[in-house]
Formats: sequence, structure tokens, C-alpha cells
Amino acid sequence: MEGEMTMKLAAVLALALAAGSAHADGANLRAALSVLPDTVFSASSPDVARYLDLSALAAWHGGVLGPEALARATLGGGIRPIEAMALATPQDFAAKAGIDSAALSFVAGLGRPPAAVSIWGFADDDAAAAAYSGLSAQGFSRLGLLPGMLANGEPNVTDIGARDPANPWRGQLGQASVVARSGPTLLQAGDRAALAPVQEAPAPALETPAGQTLLAALEAQQGAVLQAAFLGPYHGLGGIDPAILVGKTPDEAREALERAAAKANGGLPPWQGAALADLEATDGPALILALAYADCPTAQAAAARSAALWQTMDPPPAGAAKAGHVETPSGCAAVLRAASTDKPKGPFAQAVFALMSGNLPPLRIGQ
Repeated sequence: MEGEMTMKLAAVLALALAAGSAHADGANLRAALSVLPDTVFSASSPDVARYLDLSALAAWHGGVLGPEALARATLGGGIRPIEAMALATPQDFAAKAGIDSAALSFVAGLGRPPAAVSIWGFADDDAAAAAYSGLSAQGFSRLGLLPGMLANGEPNVTDIGARDPANPWRGQLGQASVVARSGPTLLQAGDRAALAPVQEAPAPALETPAGQTLLAALEAQQGAVLQAAFLGPYHGLGGIDPAILVGKTPDEAREALERAAAKANGGLPPWQGAALADLEATDGPALILALAYADCPTAQAAAARSAALWQTMDPPPAGAAKAGHVETPSGCAAVLRAASTDKPKGPFAQAVFALMSGNLPPLRIGQ
């Protein structure tokens, strides 16, 4: 089975290399945005949702999720299956997870401990249902009287005796996991409350204008999107005081941000949502930064400003970022592309570090 899967992934790689002009396949990305909540693009949230296409990562790294592919997974921190894969052989991971890593199409994550959520993405609903049913062999049972909720111990209780960082269902302190199923995905968290923002969101991120625009922008790229971070306009505040968002509803926060941005940006409104992506094409890796706007004139102006701010990165980037835009039925995306042949330390890794440090200049077009 493992050899057959390796051959299939190698075939995918060969097809990808042969089809150099093919646009990015957004099936996994669409599935992830269908389960991530619309709050990913909230104006008042500092959270960053992370997505990794495991099928594509494997295909572009010898057909397996080995050390090289996992080293590329810059956004894997905090996503339990990725953290466990980095510490175990594929065989050990399959034994401890009850799930073969080759069965996963993608993973995603959002939130911070203790409210972090890991999303396990499968090829279809049936595959996710089979993985969910198989968790009973890993010590999971129904959580109280709640339907569709499993746990492998008492939530929020430390159990040092069960500590196993290479087990995705346990952590550094042996804490239990609570798991639910949503379509072709399994949702994992430390307790039921952490899952609520995903399960009870008014709408998935895919159904927002920002989600639709960013998906179309990424699908338009030449190559495979291996990983991406999604975030809201909070990260583009620049010189705007975040205090203006405190205590406001999502709609009130967006209105306050738009008023403040109009003053700070010389009339350029804040972007609706952003995607920072690691693209692999036949000519090498590239960073893609897409910012969602309602119209193309605004997106073009934002792209030019963002490209200029790219040059202010610290340390200075090796090359300039090319500015462009992608028009979609739901809006228009300002797009930056910065190419590099240095996979581990290229522009994507540099941009992710800056983002997680709270200062990625190309997002702050009001500066």
C-alpha cells in the first residue's frame, strides 16, 4: 500500500512538472476554507489561520512527507499532526494516530493554546468518517452526552504519564484531545469550547467576499500552493491604534477601521483579508501575497504601495516583489510575487517570521 501510494504521488509530481502552465489546483484549499470560520478575516482579531497542502508538499518532495517536505512546512507550528510527524517515522505516526499520513490531503490550524484547533483534511467525507470511527482503537470514546464528540481522556487535565510529543492526540503534558468531524475533516482541540468558534461560526471563510477573492487569486497562480496563512485587516493597522477596535462587534470594528484607515492611508481603504502563500512552480518557489479589495483600481494602488514596502523588510529582501492584480466576480486582489531559489530561507520564510513577529511591512500600506 505504501509503495503504491508513493508511486501515485510520484506520478502527480511528474504531471505537475509537465504542466508548467497549469494553474494552482485549489481543491484542498477550497476544502480548508470551507471549514475555517469567517472570523479568519475579522478586523478585530490578531489570529492567523494556517494551511498546508500535504498532497502537494509530498509531490514536490520526492513523493513522501519526509524531513525535507516537513522542513518546508513553515506554517506547521501549532498544528498537532505536523508537529507529531516531525518527531516520528511515518510508521510510528500511523500507529499512534491510527491514521496513515498519506491519507491526509491537507491540514490547517487556528488559535493559540489552550484554544488552538487543528484540522485534519481528507480526500472526502467517507475517508474522514472512517478515520473518525477508527479513533476508538486509539482510546477515544464519546464525550459525555454530546453527539459527535470524542475524547481520549478528561479535557484540560495534565497527565504526565501519557506524555508523548510524537502522538498527535497527546501533547507535551499528556493532555487529552477532543475531536469532532466536519465534512471531510476532523477538528481537534483541547476541549469542546475551543471547537465552538469553528463549529458555530455564522459562515465559513469561503463564503465571505475576502475568501472568494483570495481563493480565486491563488488559483490563478502558475504552480502549486504548498502552504498559506490567512488573516484579517487587523494585521494591516500600521499607524492605527488597535484600541479603536476594543469592545466593538465585527461590523463596528470594520467601520471604525475603515474610518481610521481613510485618514491614515490617504483614502486607501483597508484590505478585507489577506493570504500569504508559498507557491511552487517549475521555475522554483515564490512568495505570493494577495490582499482582497472590492475593486481593481483600489487593488492596483494597494499592490504598488505594498511592493514598495516590501523593500523595507529587515533584513532587505534579495529581490524586488512584482505587483499585479487578479479580478474576480467577488472583488479584486492586489498580488505581490517574490521569487527565490532558496527554499528554507527564501522570501516566504522571511515573510512568515515577520508576520508572526507582528511586523510584515507589505501588509501595512498605510505607513
